[in-house]
Amino acid sequence: MIQGLTPLHAAHRILAKLSKIEINALLQLGIEVLERKGDGTYTVRMGNQTFQTKSEIPLVPAKEYWVDMERTKDGVIHLTKPHPKPAMLKKDGFLPVGNELLSDMAKDSDPAEGLKERIMQMMAAAQSKESFQSLSQLLLSFHHGVVTIPFEERGKRTLLQMRKGKSDETLKEKSVEFYAAFNNLGPVEGAIARYGEKRVVKLEVFYPKTARLLEDLKGELPGFSQISVALRPSAILPFWESDSLGLLDIRG
Repeated sequence: MIQGLTPLHAAHRILAKLSKIEINALLQLGIEVLERKGDGTYTVRMGNQTFQTKSEIPLVPAKEYWVDMERTKDGVIHLTKPHPKPAMLKKDGFLPVGNELLSDMAKDSDPAEGLKERIMQMMAAAQSKESFQSLSQLLLSFHHGVVTIPFEERGKRTLLQMRKGKSDETLKEKSVEFYAAFNNLGPVEGAIARYGEKRVVKLEVFYPKTARLLEDLKGELPGFSQISVALRPSAILPFWESDSLGLLDIRG
């Protein structure tokens, strides 16, 4: 169970603002790896285009990645800083119920418990096996202490996750950590901590262009005493992710 996530509403507000920034930001590109060639090249798809390229790290066929791209003097396209996208974004059973869940969360005095009840109601009313399975994954995420919210905006899938932050009993800190997989910003991880009347936000991103953009736009994230943006050299992965889209099983 997830209890005591009092800054959840603050996390909702900052994620909603990041979503608006994301729509107008053309930073990171997304690819799907179609095939790996024997000479170390890859066949990838970007939008409606398919082409051959090389990567600075090994890529896995059938997976999707955020990437930066560089073209050599010889005209060869190289993929730089590839970062895997969450598998949940690609699953056929992806159910974008996020807008409805976020709207409910904004009204609820106990948002974590309210979200759980709402998901159970949606499961009871599910019209297909695929919808039920997708919702069961959200409920299973709760069992692992993570709020998972998938939604779709202008045909682009986005994944948000939140969990209770580490508590500092000395400072009586109340905090929530969040993860977001944005199409154009790439992966973002952050934490919101409350110290009395002050709220402090810490953001970590994988791509330098995203870090520069968010640093420039910190003024568009009002309501916080302090906002920091840092570049993380290692991958930023979801807090929880299921390998399958099977029926809910919370045994053990």
